[in-house]
Amino acid sequence: MSFLSPWSFLWLLLIGPLVALYILRRRRQERVIASTLLWQEALADLRAERPWRRLVPQVSLLLQILAIIAGSLALARPSGSASIPSGAQLAIIVDASSSMAAFANGEETRFELARNAAQAYADDLPPGGRMMLIESGRETAVLSPLTSDRHALSTAVDRLQIRGTSANLEEAVAIASERLADSPEGSRIVILTDGSQQGEVELLAALPIEVQEVTIASGYQDQNLGIVDADVRPRPEEGADRADIFARVLNPSSEPRDVFVIAELMPGQQALASRRLRIDSEQSSGVVLQVDLPPDDQGRAAHVGLRLEPADGLPDVFALDDQVVLPSPGARRLPVFVIGTPPQSVMRALRTDSEVELFRTSLPALAEREEQTPLDGLQIFCGDVPAEAPGGDSIVFAPNQNQVFEARLADGERGNITDWSEADPRLRFANLGRVRFGEARDISGMTPLVQSSAGVIAAGIERPAGETTLFSFNPDQSNWPSDPSFVIVMRNLLERARNRRASGGIPDGPLGESLRVPASDQRSVEVETPSGATIEAPVQGGLAIVPIQAEPGVYRAEVGERELFAMRNHLSESESDISHRAVFVTGEGQTLAGVEAPEERSDLWQWVGLLLLLILALEIAWATRSVSGRPSERRRRAA
Repeated sequence: MSFLSPWSFLWLLLIGPLVALYILRRRRQERVIASTLLWQEALADLRAERPWRRLVPQVSLLLQILAIIAGSLALARPSGSASIPSGAQLAIIVDASSSMAAFANGEETRFELARNAAQAYADDLPPGGRMMLIESGRETAVLSPLTSDRHALSTAVDRLQIRGTSANLEEAVAIASERLADSPEGSRIVILTDGSQQGEVELLAALPIEVQEVTIASGYQDQNLGIVDADVRPRPEEGADRADIFARVLNPSSEPRDVFVIAELMPGQQALASRRLRIDSEQSSGVVLQVDLPPDDQGRAAHVGLRLEPADGLPDVFALDDQVVLPSPGARRLPVFVIGTPPQSVMRALRTDSEVELFRTSLPALAEREEQTPLDGLQIFCGDVPAEAPGGDSIVFAPNQNQVFEARLADGERGNITDWSEADPRLRFANLGRVRFGEARDISGMTPLVQSSAGVIAAGIERPAGETTLFSFNPDQSNWPSDPSFVIVMRNLLERARNRRASGGIPDGPLGESLRVPASDQRSVEVETPSGATIEAPVQGGLAIVPIQAEPGVYRAEVGERELFAMRNHLSESESDISHRAVFVTGEGQTLAGVEAPEERSDLWQWVGLLLLLILALEIAWATRSVSGRPSERRRRAA
């Protein structure tokens, strides 16, 4: 037991004056009376020379002494945990990496233990003490600045969540050290972590650093199985919907494990295939499942889900790597809508891609279609273009207007290509040095891709909902279609549109990273998480940043008439090893030994306060007891 305010024991000095009041003789006033016959005892006491009398034990004195002792104990704030110095400043850093989701015992995860410890520090703040709370995930977030407001700290603790696959503890310590500069003596930085990071973690700070590790309970095995790699490949020779699902399962524990690998068709969770594996300790094993993947009710390719189910009866303490969601091979079928009269070279390149579905339409028909349901696929404009850019990816060849979306075009000129952006994915592996064109127009207002003596003749722009690539010339009026670079650039453009559509229209990202949902015509968007919860986020600049937890699966968003989705998976062999591997060192190379994080702290002063109230109630009852029960009254009545 410790006391958070030990100076409060000075209140015990009141016991001395209290006892003095009981042994000090009272001063009496002189009165003229008729006779002293009945006052002989009082007269003898008045004639005594000593001002003090013998202390006679009394119930009221005992109760009052107990009340002073209980009151001083309550003010000293006894606690069942380590004390925090008065006036100290604390920076509590909570590891929010995915490994913290592993169970530390049969009921609580490591993250729940760390959150309880952070709440205990907030509850145990001494008078004048302040605390700040930092969440250390893939990005560092200060959830609460230095404050002594326990309610604000509790609110910040409630906002703690597991954010991603890794934690940047070095950055979190640097921020805490900066915020606690010139802090009083006794201040320190406390890190609550499981120490599952690989290798050395260098912590640089001018304050003392305390690493408290949330470890597994005694007798509880740290068993885990995880999917660390997965892919889906079509098998068109056996049918359009046949596919092979590949998965690699890791067993980082010290014992062999048996596990079922189950493939499912989502979102209906229809089982497709399963296989039982036996994986040796600290080894991985691969498996291939052959399945049929029909499209869903809307004609779109369904998602493929993989999950693990232990077959040996042992627990799996880490659930984030037990399931994976992948796009079906059918998602690679890319609808391409050609608007206007296309160059023949462009149509030949499109027909060579077996996964492209071609549709021809016109600008008026497209305008009518947009009023109903926007097109889902790549749109290629040849000649005339609409006033506003469509949703998704689009390509423009030889536009007739001087204004194309965000770009402005000058009069056409002849020239040769002088430079191109080799780092841009759309021009990857393309050599345009031999390309000659008849006439091209200079483009401004977009990111340049290809430059010539006539100016910028190819440019692009990225938006939250997709990208537009603009070629200001007609490929048929150049030697570009006869150059291999033409096929390469067209394939790059198709692959980018295909991958964006297959990923659901929301950019891919690691587990726990915020979703970037394009929603230009909306004020807010709602996203449904894999567990069925709904998250609402405002739209700013045509984009909604939706914070999410580290939860694998499919996230769905309704944006107008379109349904967008994103997939998040935990596919990391390093992060599936949830054992303690970190070595914490300071700038001088000194190793910081981790200590077990304290359990939730128990404050005892409330119970002492209740005891004080009980003693005061007994004192009041004794002082106001019935007169007929007092000894002096009984003697008077007997006389």
